[in-house]
Amino acid sequence: MFDSFRQRLASVRQCHSLYFAGLLSSVTIQEAFGKATDLLNSAHIYTTAVTLWTFLSQVLSQNHSCEFAVTKLIAFRLAQGKKACSSQTGAYCLARDKLDEDGMQRLVTDTGKQIEATTPVEWRWLGHRVVVADGTTITMPDTPANQEE
Repeated sequence: MFDSFRQRLASVRQCHSLYFAGLLSSVTIQEAFGKATDLLNSAHIYTTAVTLWTFLSQVLSQNHSCEFAVTKLIAFRLAQGKKACSSQTGAYCLARDKLDEDGMQRLVTDTGKQIEATTPVEWRWLGHRVVVADGTTITMPDTPANQEE
């Protein structure tokens, strides 16, 4: 498991600015988005996978601008030996708006299930699967029994 993680990390680092290209394969994206990829995949540059990788990098970077996201894509393309795309953001913004919301939900759900299925048992807390809750919407009486527990 750790070797697989190290291999993936090495792959991600070679993706230069679009690190999700090393984490989410175009095949995984195609499976989650299904027929919804037909429109974007007919594009020369902004296919569903490239648009998604660029979008995720944009959302998780400190600079959330479309200009910065397209700059990352240009660096990614050049690192792959491809020609730089235009630095204009219009085509990227149009492609990003066409990402299928249902496909995004399937991608998140499917990858979450894959991660959970491949997580070693020894990573569990006291042998239990942990479900994260922040507690902001859960209330409980502050009874002496609860306090003791």
